[in-house]
Amino acid sequence: MNRGKILMDATTLAFGACVAFSSIGCSSQPVPGPDKLGRDEGLGAIQGAGAGMVVGAQVGAGTGPGAAIGAGFGAIAGAIQGLMKDSLEETDIKNEQELRATRSRLVAQDVLAKHYEMRMQMHPGRDIYPADVFFQGDSAKMCPQGVAVVKEIARMNEFRLPYSRIIVASYAKSADPESTYVSHLTERRAREFVNQLVRAGVEPRRLETRAVVVDAPVLIDPNDNPTRYNQAIEIIPVDK
Repeated sequence: MNRGKILMDATTLAFGACVAFSSIGCSSQPVPGPDKLGRDEGLGAIQGAGAGMVVGAQVGAGTGPGAAIGAGFGAIAGAIQGLMKDSLEETDIKNEQELRATRSRLVAQDVLAKHYEMRMQMHPGRDIYPADVFFQGDSAKMCPQGVAVVKEIARMNEFRLPYSRIIVASYAKSADPESTYVSHLTERRAREFVNQLVRAGVEPRRLETRAVVVDAPVLIDPNDNPTRYNQAIEIIPVDK
């Protein structure tokens, strides 16, 4: 067989494989994580091509066919290995996200279990939470734990009183009942709670807000900080 033809065919194969696989990552800078755009697949192709060329040059004629063929097949093998690595990384990311979501839900369920245990002992007719379950300090933005607890509350109300309207009442204690700041805080918290319920799947038409400034704690738990319920959230079902 003509050596020149072998060289030409092998070079064509190697060039085609290298172009195909190196084009994977040429349009943008590779980025780690789920948007890495085939980073490992492209790198595998390039690295495999280089390694294959070296091996091919050693096994065959150093001036051509062995090197070119090695580069072509090395690119293909390297790309396959890189693609498998990308796929495994995507699976790891997905598993980590699912594990994080499961942990968050378990924490929320533990908070609710303790809440309902205490409720049965102290105020079985009302569903009152200390505001710090959902909000930190005087913030009106819900914390991650609060969001997880609201999701569980939404799930429960999917089956319990599924058609009842719900009033979300936000309370805050103040010596000045006309305090603009406290009124604003309670209003914003009630709206934030309702927004989180809607995001969790509760129909907006079922929800109402109520902002209340009080001059004493809404509830006093003898086993807890007596000021803990200075700020509170109450869920009030209407037309059961």
